[in-house]
Amino acid sequence: MSFKSFVLEKIVLKTGDLILNTNFIALLQTWRKTAALDQVALKKLQAKKLKKMLTIASEKSVFYKKLTIQPNADAITWLNEFPVLTKKVFRDNIEYIVTQKDKIGLTPIMSSGSTGPPAKVYFSKNELSNNRALQVLWWEWAGYQFGNSLLQTGVNMNRTREKKAKDFFLNTRYIDAMKHDEKQILEELNLLQKEPRKHFIAYASSLYLFAKTALEHKIKDVKFDSVVSLGEKLLPNFRDAIEQAFSCKVYDTYGASEGFLIASQCTEGKYHIVSPHVVVELLDDAGNEVRPGEIGRVVLTGLDNFSTPLIRYEVGDLAVKAISENCTCGLELPLLGEVIGRQTEFLLTPKGKYITVQTVVRILKQFPEIEQFKVVQSSESEFKLIYLSYKNKIDVREKGIRQMFEDVFEESLNFDFEKVSQLPKAKSGKFQLIENHVINTEKQ
Repeated sequence: MSFKSFVLEKIVLKTGDLILNTNFIALLQTWRKTAALDQVALKKLQAKKLKKMLTIASEKSVFYKKLTIQPNADAITWLNEFPVLTKKVFRDNIEYIVTQKDKIGLTPIMSSGSTGPPAKVYFSKNELSNNRALQVLWWEWAGYQFGNSLLQTGVNMNRTREKKAKDFFLNTRYIDAMKHDEKQILEELNLLQKEPRKHFIAYASSLYLFAKTALEHKIKDVKFDSVVSLGEKLLPNFRDAIEQAFSCKVYDTYGASEGFLIASQCTEGKYHIVSPHVVVELLDDAGNEVRPGEIGRVVLTGLDNFSTPLIRYEVGDLAVKAISENCTCGLELPLLGEVIGRQTEFLLTPKGKYITVQTVVRILKQFPEIEQFKVVQSSESEFKLIYLSYKNKIDVREKGIRQMFEDVFEESLNFDFEKVSQLPKAKSGKFQLIENHVINTEKQ
């Protein structure tokens, strides 16, 4: 640990915890020790935390209490008695699932909505600190230390005083992931030539667009110590382009915006599941655990959010069960095979601006009458929003949606709309939110 990192962790960030009444640093230090445990200790800790979660959920959540599931001394056996929780059931019963009825002191976080309508999940202050600590632990696996310069993309540019202070002390340049176009990307790449950053942390699609632009414009002197990919599936061609453009290793992470930090890649490129934070089941269509090497539906049980207990929650992803549980990196956290997820495409506006899945999700969050949707580009200038309205509402603000897209991209867009009763799923098991039917518009 460098002197700068020591000062930030032991003095600055600890002081911040005291002021904000949080325990981020203490939790990070605990997670560092936890990640270093052996397999036996990890399994014992997971079982202990799972039993605590099932007990609290069964006693304090009206939804789980009504299930009247009898406790079992074996935590996994007890867990298997719970039904799989679908997103729709969770969304419809959130008020009964939350363990604190008045919700005083809880922060609501909306899920991304990338596999359907967004859901609201509540966190206490310490539960949010716990997730931030785990996120930083993943960054540390990629070589990060407090004080290292960061370039980070995000969707919320309204930085609170607390976030601005965090950006300052942690040497973070935070840029908008919503408006990526060639001009903006080139400006950032030119700035990076003058003011290099050690790490780049961003959505997979953002990273790819930056790499693609750098390669096309033959910009070879922008380099990072490491890149951390989050929020979307990192496709193989994404990884190849990023590593070629920025001369560094990409560390992919896998999480769900309902508050699960599921797995992250180590130095050997293996995905390690944070088993004391989440129980991961990979189930076949009959609800049985798949065998190693097989693809299964991802079903999660959180072990740290007692405000909104999510037990056997199906996130809408598919993943491969790892064949081996051993990794030469030194971590004994269990492994996850390939994360299949969904394939992200990009749409391109007539003026050459990229429409990514994150942009679409962010815009349509402002229109809660839209339950599920898909954006299709049929020609260079024609787009269609196919949607299902929540509870079949008639007053869908189509003109408002078109206007918001035009405001964000600062150009007129030929948007058509089609209301349907059901959207088909892609082969990955998720709803394909973006489809580009234009041939040769993208060199992907």
